[in-house]
Amino acid sequence: MANEAGGKSGFIFPKLLFLSARGTLYIFLAGIALTACKVSVSENHDGKSAYRQVVHGEDSLLLAKRYIPFGNTLNFRDIGGLKTKDGRIVRLGKIYRSGNLASLDEGEFDKLNSLHIASVYDLRTDHEIKGKEDRLPPNVKYFHTPTVEDKEGEIAQLKTKVINGQISEQQAFDKTIQFYEDAVSLNVNALREIMQDILDSNTPVVYHCSAGKDRTGIISALILSILKVDRETIVNEYLLSNYYRQEHTESTLRKAKLGKIIKRKMDLKAVEVFITVDERFINATFETIDKKYGGIEQFIKNQLGIDQKRRELLIERLTYQE
Repeated sequence: MANEAGGKSGFIFPKLLFLSARGTLYIFLAGIALTACKVSVSENHDGKSAYRQVVHGEDSLLLAKRYIPFGNTLNFRDIGGLKTKDGRIVRLGKIYRSGNLASLDEGEFDKLNSLHIASVYDLRTDHEIKGKEDRLPPNVKYFHTPTVEDKEGEIAQLKTKVINGQISEQQAFDKTIQFYEDAVSLNVNALREIMQDILDSNTPVVYHCSAGKDRTGIISALILSILKVDRETIVNEYLLSNYYRQEHTESTLRKAKLGKIIKRKMDLKAVEVFITVDERFINATFETIDKKYGGIEQFIKNQLGIDQKRRELLIERLTYQE
């Protein structure tokens, strides 16, 4: 999505300050304004409710191990630790999800290697990657596996359109819903190949897009569906991206509010749509699967090419009986 194309910094508005003819004075005043500009995301987009739903009772210690903090890499977490409908637990230490790894510090290579991750799957397009290439230890294999087509950098262009006030909140919402629907309709062939590669790996893997929330969230939802995690739990796991990205999101909104001094037509609500996740987004993916393919079970079998025998083998390898 558009927010993902912004890489580590998302919508970068401070550079707009240099448009002022008064230079240093304007920057100084803008700095004061930014400090005083208090912004908080709406309750729907803070992720706290989802966190409370996923982390509860006797599962709290297990689930607390899912989040792995890195200095400048956001939203890095294990998809394990969740209960399935059959009473099994998704294994920790097998499959990880993350935001882009372009800002991974060399001093953190040992930390990444301690997770025994052998392969990284980058879901971004060529245009998104340019200038924001992953920084990885030499022993980790890198695979470029884009899930969508990005003709002439259309994803990155959305950011410019938002800044210039060419996209309203409703348009941002509609575009995002369409993105989630297209992921399992127009782009299902690419999705199948990526899923096969991730699930066939005999060593731990991590996959990511730019922000680790949209494309990464869809892949995670499908993997957990294959492992028979219930939909409510999958949705809450998806919404955790708001919780783990909250500080970054609020920082971006502060910069956007300041940038609006110059770009007056910019819709701050449209910015918020693009830099957060919403239950309605991932539900749009599930609803498309239900309507177009007859449900998630049929989709797993027919579109993802995972028959019952193979699914049982995956469940055996990637989950365990409590």
